[in-house]
Amino acid sequence: MRRLTERERAILGLIIAPLVPTVLLTLPAALNGDPRAPAHFLLRKQQWTSLGAYAAVGAAMGLAVFLFELMVRVPSRLAGLGPGVARLLSLPVDVIGGVILLICFWLIARPDRE
Repeated sequence: MRRLTERERAILGLIIAPLVPTVLLTLPAALNGDPRAPAHFLLRKQQWTSLGAYAAVGAAMGLAVFLFELMVRVPSRLAGLGPGVARLLSLPVDVIGGVILLICFWLIARPDRE
């Protein structure tokens, strides 16, 4: 097996480097069955490529996760508070998490420039 040249390694690095954050962001979500993972691909397919669209869909997905957790009575991530307060504080955490996730995809992929 031949060794890669410096130029080939640089090209390979340019190809692989942008994939690492995407994999790190999507892999845990995909393994947990989180619906936010494929949202980036669906938005690109629909050509909804603005930052606002990504943020809105991220917020909607975070709200969906919150409602699902509420319906199946998943224990709150904020133990130590009263059950009602902890449950309500999970709402902004889920919504902000969805927004951050999709904005990260938008910043990496920049689909508005395609």
